[in-house]
Amino acid sequence: MKTIKIEFSKYESVNFLWSKLIEDYGFDKARKIVSQAIDLQKMNGKNNNTLPIIFSGTGGLALIPIKMLEKDDFKISYKENQVLIFNLKRKSFQILNEAK
Repeated sequence: MKTIKIEFSKYESVNFLWSKLIEDYGFDKARKIVSQAIDLQKMNGKNNNTLPIIFSGTGGLALIPIKMLEKDDFKISYKENQVLIFNLKRKSFQILNEAK
């Protein structure tokens, strides 16, 4: 398992990564990626401790500790079915709340 360190204080919170995911993969595939991220959290994550992350460039999935996001001025208010979309190249991220 590879461990990477991301300093979220150096990244910008944006609102376009979900639409970019749809543009890159199509709506059905993007929705499936989000669903798989939620399933990953349910199977291997810990409520209030981990958050699923989608790497928008590859569609890859991982779980990250929420405490990574609770730095400096940025704090996350954890909600069930929440996913973080992350784009390393654009140095940006978006928190997505899955609609049921």
